[in-house]
Order: sequence, then structure tokens, then C-alpha cells
Amino acid sequence: MKKNNTFSIILLTVVAVLALSACGTKPQTHNTAPQGADQSQTQQPQVNPVAEPEVKQGTGVYNGAADPHTVEIEINGEAQSFQLGEGLDTVVAGLEEGDSVSFEYSEKAVEGDTTAKQLILTKIQKTEAATGGKENEGSSQAAGGDKDTGGSSQAAGRERSKTQAFELTLEGKKETQTATLAQGEGYSLYVFDPMSLFPDQNRVALAVDDNYYAEITKLPPDFNLDELQKDGEKALASIGKVQKLDKATVPQALSSSRLFLQASGSKVTQQYIVVENTTGAFIVKVNIPQGEAAEGFESFIYTSLESLQANK
Repeated sequence: MKKNNTFSIILLTVVAVLALSACGTKPQTHNTAPQGADQSQTQQPQVNPVAEPEVKQGTGVYNGAADPHTVEIEINGEAQSFQLGEGLDTVVAGLEEGDSVSFEYSEKAVEGDTTAKQLILTKIQKTEAATGGKENEGSSQAAGGDKDTGGSSQAAGRERSKTQAFELTLEGKKETQTATLAQGEGYSLYVFDPMSLFPDQNRVALAVDDNYYAEITKLPPDFNLDELQKDGEKALASIGKVQKLDKATVPQALSSSRLFLQASGSKVTQQYIVVENTTGAFIVKVNIPQGEAAEGFESFIYTSLESLQANK
């Protein structure tokens, strides 16, 4: 019995040793992350922040509105066009031509034209002229009479920028396109590439089909709108029933129209429009044949007519 007890003790000892050896050889899991690093952070993707448009500042002389969405500011003797940012239409309504202004703006690339940039006005306010006070007023009177006359002389002498970017709707989509300044008989306006101004005829027409056209006539300051309406109705009577469009139905791009008459026939639509702004007034006779080009022509021509300015 003593020998059996001794054998049992030896057997138990061997089993215990083998169990401890097995525990000591258990494989270890290695963490490949660098020591001291937060593993959850190393797995997060890096997000590059979107750069905000650069805001630039400037000063100049306010030259007035070229259209409901665009103003001109004279900077160092050169006129530059700016698109109005959100809410600025009410701000510029309180400015007058010839006001000294300080402003902020950003630049936006023009789609389809890598060389052109659209300038977006983000802030504008009136400032005092550098000379200021009575001394400046006296200089204005010496140069050209009272203050109003001086302002008109300045407006007449300023130059419009050679090109300007406009936002218009083509085939139901809004696009930004650049137009070139063209000079007519006593006026100027911006004309888009699909069209050309024929100064000898005072017509802006499509290059591919000059049956799509607008004929422009500058009006004298003492024009009578009622008489012009009678003339327009008579001119359109041969086409069909003459309609007078109210403000709600006038094309949005042509907000400066004082009178908009229209008559449509089976082959053509004709319009008799009186456009008026701070520079002067014009009669515009528009001829639009029925065809695929009609919609595009209307968008282009109304935007161009909105930019009409009389040369004083």
C-alpha cells in the first residue's frame, strides 16, 4: 500500500508539471499599432476642409445699375461690373450715381470660359469723397454747374466694361454667359455670341438667321407713352390680336419695360416694347418667327435689351 501511494503522488506531480507547461506556451496576440497611439484615431479618414472664397476689398465710384442683378463701379477710372450678392438689391437702391463707395467682393469662375471671372458683390456702403465738404462741391460747380449736372457729366463720361457675365435661362436651365459691349446709334448694349449688332440698321439679330431680330430706336426725353401705345397697336394689328402685357406677365429678364405689346400669327410673333432706365428710353420692335431658335433668342435678346444705355 505504501508503494501505491508513492506512485500516485509521482503521477500527480507529472500531470501538474505538464499543465503548467501548456499554460506557459499559449500564443500571444501582438498589437501592430505604434506604442502610445490611439488605434481608433488612426482608423479615421482624413477630411480636407473646403476653402472659403477669398473676400477682396475695394473703393470706387458707384455708376448705377446695368440691370436688376448687376451694378457698375468705377475703379481708378475704369468701369467694372459686379453681380449683386444676396440682399444687396435693397442696399444699392439707396445709392446714387456718383457716390463714393467701399465694397467687398469674391470671384467666381465662369463656366465654359477659363479666362473670365464673375465678380460677386458681398458688401457695399457709401463713403465720403476724399476731398469732401464744401470744397468738393465748389469744384463740381466750377467743372459743370450744379451737383446734378456734374453727376450727369460723370455718368456720361464713364466707360462701360468691354465684357460682362450674365445669368440667363436656356432650355429651362440657368447658365452664366459672357456678352460683349456693342455700340449703336446713340446707345450701347451687351450682345451675346449667337447674335450680332448691325449699327446701320439698329438691329440685333441672330447670326444664323437674321429673321430673329430686335430693332432699336432711341426716344426723345419728351416722349408720350399713350401715343406710343397707339403706334404700337397699329404696327402689330396686321399680325393678329394685340395684347398688352402687365408687369406680372412681362419676361422677367426685361424688368425695365414701360410698355410691352405683343401679337402672334401662325408664322411669327411680333412685339413692340418701350424700355426706359436712368439713361434714356427706347422703342424696340422684336420679330420672332415660329421655330426651334425662338426660345433661345428670347432669352438672349431680353437680357441684352435690359442692358441698354443711352450715350449722352
